Amino acid sequence: MIRPERSKDAYRLSLCDLAGESLVVCPACGGRALVTGGNFGDLRAFDIEGARVVCPACGYNKQREKSPRRSPHLIFGMPVDPFFHLPLWLQVECCGELLWAYNVAHLEFLRALVAAKLRERNGFPYRVRSIGARLPRWMTSAKNRDTILHALGKLAARP
Repeated sequence: MIRPERSKDAYRLSLCDLAGESLVVCPACGGRALVTGGNFGDLRAFDIEGARVVCPACGYNKQREKSPRRSPHLIFGMPVDPFFHLPLWLQVECCGELLWAYNVAHLEFLRALVAAKLRERNGFPYRVRSIGARLPRWMTSAKNRDTILHALGKLAARP
């Protein structure tokens, strides 16, 4: 496998940038479903009432509606989708921890970041809330690199 030597863009993306579409476990049949949601570019303007979960296997379809009594509750940084809190389809045990990704783009981003031997933070603007700055130490450790890349490959091959 050819490994890129550097990763410069890891400190520009936040988890919100990758969470617009999430592959999840369907609550009806256990198959792969897709959750689509709002635009997270501007957290004040996105429309979470338009979030929808659809399963192509069984036809399960649900849209999130506005609740007048309480504010929307979104979850980021957990192995569930932000809107419906359904378990993610792309998750596997790795190095005694749970490795997960929202979608294929998130998976490829993690693969490029873990494979990079040099992760640069220079450049403006450097965001502390970016994915690259907030990954757990077990994922950024060189001793776990091959194990994590193998687990990411298993997730990529999951139907």
